[in-house]
Amino acid sequence: MKYFRYTALALSCFLTGCITTPGTIQELSERQENLEADVDRMSDTLTDVQRKLEIQSARIRNLEQNYSDIYLKLDELQATPPESEPEASAPQEGAVGPPAPTAVQAEKDLYVKAGKLYNQGQFLNAILAYQVFIDTYPNDSRVADAYLKQGLSLVRIGRKDGAKFFFRTLITRFPDSPEAAKAREELKSIESE
Repeated sequence: MKYFRYTALALSCFLTGCITTPGTIQELSERQENLEADVDRMSDTLTDVQRKLEIQSARIRNLEQNYSDIYLKLDELQATPPESEPEASAPQEGAVGPPAPTAVQAEKDLYVKAGKLYNQGQFLNAILAYQVFIDTYPNDSRVADAYLKQGLSLVRIGRKDGAKFFFRTLITRFPDSPEAAKAREELKSIESE
């Protein structure tokens, strides 16, 4: 009998503790809905972050490959001496050489050199030369064309994924330029393949 009383007492305490009012149930339901909405938002945010991370990872891989190719080509160029450069002789005492190039001449020379390499089909060398130009003169009006030529060079050597980076950079930095319009066309062409 004692066992029955203790069981009944424990059961009644348990049941009265579980009795909730309609307001409590509604509050719990609202909290659950809010939590589920928060979880959905966080899940969407996480998905966006993961997608952006994948895009950035792909860009990093493309850049690593591009730079690897560029450094290999640079090593090749440094290993082979230039064919047609005359040997520099020591300046004679009292002789005055040609005047040092001005900044504008140096800027023009870098850009012209890159253009010559591009026109000669030396695309990896052209990419390097255009990058030196961009790094040295980032505010020059021809930087947009340099980005375009870098992208086109990569397309010509079959590195279309790498070209996308330069086209997108061009479009981001110079969205209203004629070069950006050409870059958009090239991107559409690459992505439709």
